[in-house]
Amino acid sequence: MNPKWTLLFAGGLTAFVLVVVGAVAGRAAAQGAGPIQTPTAMDPAIQAQLDQRDAAYQQTIDQANQQLEQAYQEIATLQAQVAPTATDTTASVEDSYPISAELAVGLALNLSPGAKLQRWPELVDFQGNVAWEVVLDKGTMYLDATNAILLYNGASSVNASSGGGGGGGGGGHEGGEHEHDD
Repeated sequence: MNPKWTLLFAGGLTAFVLVVVGAVAGRAAAQGAGPIQTPTAMDPAIQAQLDQRDAAYQQTIDQANQQLEQAYQEIATLQAQVAPTATDTTASVEDSYPISAELAVGLALNLSPGAKLQRWPELVDFQGNVAWEVVLDKGTMYLDATNAILLYNGASSVNASSGGGGGGGGGGHEGGEHEHDD
């Protein structure tokens, strides 16, 4: 499930639960604020309906809590998959280049306004240069890991004058012409 939709689903579910809890609390407060009444015998059919409704509310709240817990677990799993870890074997290789993954992401997003990062950048061999492969929703960019020159621009909304020296296109090269450094 897409993390964006997971968060939206969790937020919507949380809002629903808060509305239900607020309504129940408001009703309880309204009943408690009235004049003191002596208990009267309630019709058993009405009492049964109230008990059934209360049970349905409780079941809905329990289901919402279970769904929230599942969503939180999915989010944690996705974050663990996307974020680089300290024990990652490529961390020492990545640290040996002056341009970090974070800087490459920032440069790519500056060059393609409104674009969204699709996955964390990887170091790759792009036409003999060690480069960051930055995959955006608008396309893939390759930035030299030693000097931040734009080697290839596959993103659709970058204007030609904003390139970092490598130009915007690389003479018809497709984004798949690279080898991953493993």
